[in-house]
Amino acid sequence: MGLRGIGLALLLALVPLSVARAGAVLTGEYKLPASFDPEVTTELETEEWARVWRPQQDGVYPLVIFLHGNHGTCGRFDPVHNVRIDDDSTYTFTGTCPSGYVVTPNHRGYDYMAEDLASHGYVVVSINANRGVTAAPGDFDDEGLNLRRGRLILRHMEFLSQWNANGGAPESLGFQLTGLLDFKHVGLMGHSRGGEGVRAAVAQYKDAGSPWPARIGPVNFEAMFEIGPVDGQTSRILDNTGMQWNVLLPGCDGDVGDLEGLKPYDRGLKITTEKKAFNKSTFQVFGANHNFYNTEWQLSDSDGCSGETPLFGPYKGSKAQRTTSHETLIPFFLAHLGTHAKPRKAQLFDPSYPLSAKLNAVTRYARGYSPAPRAGDNFIVDNFDMATGTSSENVPDDHSGLSLYIHGAGSPNDDPTQRAATVNWTSPGGFLQVNAASAGNSVDVSAYPTLEFRVALRCTGSTCTKNPDPTGDIDFSVALADSANNLSAPMILKDVAAVYRPAGSTFWGDQTIPQTVRIPLSDFSGANPANIRGVRFSFDRTTAASIYLENVRFTRAAAGPGGLADALPPGVMRANAAVPFTPSHADSNTIASIRPAHLPSGAAAVEIELTSSRPFPITDALPVLTIGGKTYRLSRILPGKPSRMIFTLSAADYDALTNGADVTLRIGGAQPWQFGALRK
Repeated sequence: MGLRGIGLALLLALVPLSVARAGAVLTGEYKLPASFDPEVTTELETEEWARVWRPQQDGVYPLVIFLHGNHGTCGRFDPVHNVRIDDDSTYTFTGTCPSGYVVTPNHRGYDYMAEDLASHGYVVVSINANRGVTAAPGDFDDEGLNLRRGRLILRHMEFLSQWNANGGAPESLGFQLTGLLDFKHVGLMGHSRGGEGVRAAVAQYKDAGSPWPARIGPVNFEAMFEIGPVDGQTSRILDNTGMQWNVLLPGCDGDVGDLEGLKPYDRGLKITTEKKAFNKSTFQVFGANHNFYNTEWQLSDSDGCSGETPLFGPYKGSKAQRTTSHETLIPFFLAHLGTHAKPRKAQLFDPSYPLSAKLNAVTRYARGYSPAPRAGDNFIVDNFDMATGTSSENVPDDHSGLSLYIHGAGSPNDDPTQRAATVNWTSPGGFLQVNAASAGNSVDVSAYPTLEFRVALRCTGSTCTKNPDPTGDIDFSVALADSANNLSAPMILKDVAAVYRPAGSTFWGDQTIPQTVRIPLSDFSGANPANIRGVRFSFDRTTAASIYLENVRFTRAAAGPGGLADALPPGVMRANAAVPFTPSHADSNTIASIRPAHLPSGAAAVEIELTSSRPFPITDALPVLTIGGKTYRLSRILPGKPSRMIFTLSAADYDALTNGADVTLRIGGAQPWQFGALRK
C-alpha cells in the first residue's frame, strides 16, 4: 500500500479535529497510528502527529517545519500556580498518560509564530515528537536522540510529499495539501534538542546513499532558525552548511545554559566552499530563559539571572520574551525563504544595522554575523590560527604595552575549533596590530568594503561585579595602517557597538558570547583601501580590561549605517551577584543498585540506578553523571517514575572507576544531586 500502508481504513481511524480560521489562515492536525517504524527507530513505537497552518487561498507555498525539544510528555494541573506541570513521560512509551495527567501538546507551543508566518504565505507544520522520541532513553551514538528526531522529520516530509503529489491527506486535517507545498523552498525551526534535530534531518537527507531523496523527492533546504539548541548530543558533527542560518541564544537559559548553539556558528565560519552567499548569525537575548519560547512549557527552567534582568517569572510564560522570537523568526523566513523573499529584512541580524523599536523596547541583544563565510567573500587578516605573533597571512603582527597577548582557544562557549587572541591590558596606551602584509608592504582590499571582527569581554577582577555601563562595558579604538604604518583616523568602538559583559543564569554562570562588529572602510578617514597593511586595535579608552578578539577580516558585503539604537531601551542589566543554590528541603539521594547489563552490541556494561526524593526533571541538556572527575551521559528516566534514573557505562569504564569516588548528578540548571561515595 506504500508509506506504511496508508489507506481508507487508516483515514477512517483518525479522530477528526476542527478546522479553525484566523484571517486568511486554515489550521488543523493529523495524527497517524503509532507503529514500529524501522525508518525512525525499532526500539519504540513512533507516530506522525503534527499541526498544520496554511494560507486559505490555494497556491504553491514554501514549507516550514517546526520541531520542539525534550520535555515531559504527560502533565498534571497544579491548582496553586494555575499551570500544568509536565513531569511524566509515560506517553513516550505507551501512548497514554497516568490517571490525573493529560498529554502534553509540545508542538503547540509555537502557535504564536506559526499562524502569523502562515498568514505571510507559508505552510507551517509543527511536529509533535512525543511518542518514542521525547524523553526516551538515549543511544550510545545518539545520546540526545537527535538523529532520531531528524529521521522523524524526514518521515513527515515523506507523507507531506505524497499528499502534495497525490492528495489523500487525513480527514482530520480538514483540508487537502495537493499541489500546495513547494519543496524547492523548505525552512526549518528547531527549539533545543529540536535545533540539533533539524540539522540532523538535513544531514541525513544529504548523506551519500540516503534513501530519503527517493522517498521525498528533491528538497532544497533554504533556511534554518534555531532557538536555544543543543550541540554534540550525537556521534555526528551537525553543521549549517548550504543554507541561511540563525540561532537565537537565550541569555538566561537555565537548561542549555552553556549556550551550545554558538558552536555551529563558529564551525559555520569555516564553511568556505558554499556555492552561494549564505548568512550565518547569532542573536543573543539578554534576560530570556529556555522554556518560555514554547507556550506549553509553563515552568521556568532558570531560577534567576547573572548580570541581566530576567524577562520572566517562575510560571506561565513571558509575552516579552515571545516578542523577541516572533520579531526575529518571522523576518528571518520572510528574508530568506521562497521566490518572493525580501533579503532586506535580514538586516536586523547584521549588527551594523539598527534593530526595530519593538525589539529594542524589550531588552538588549548581542549579534554575531557573517554575510557569507565562503572564501571569495572574505579577505582574512587574522583568525589567530597561527602561532602567537603571526597572522593568518603568515606575517608578523605588531603589539606593545599589553600585559598579555596570546593566540589560543576562543571563549569558553566557543566551539573547540574556534581560535582567538586573548588580550589583556592594565593601563591605557597599548595596541595590537594584526597584519595582512609585512613591514613596508600592503594589500589591496578595495573589493572588500567592510572591516569585520568579533570581540567578547572576559570577566576578570571587578569587570563583571561593578555596575554595568548601558553604553557597553568595554571601549577601544580601531584604525587601518598602510604600508608605512601610517594610521587612518580611528573609529571608536562605542560609536558603532555596545559590547556588554558576559551574563547568564545564576547556576550556569556567565556565558561569554563573542559579538560581531562591522565598520565601513569609508568611515576610516585617511585610509586608502588599495594600500592596507593591517588593522590596529588601540586600547586607549577603557583603563584596564581583558578581551577575546576573533576573526578579523574584510568582507565584500557592505556594512550598514551603524547598529546602535537612537534611544537606548530601559536599563535591563545589573551587576552580577553570586546566587548560591539553597535547597528548599534536604534531598534523600541514593545509589539504589549497581548491576551488570549489556550494550546493544552485546558488549558487557554496568547500570547504575539512582533514586532521589527530588524528581529528576526532563530537560534538553543531557543529564551528566560525574564519578571521580569522569563524566557519563547515557541515561534514562523510568516512565512514571521521575525519581529513578539509570546510567549505562561500558564495563571497561566502570572497572576504571575508583572505589569511594564522589558521585554527583547534574541536569541542566537544576541544583545538583549529591550521592556520596561510590561503593563498588
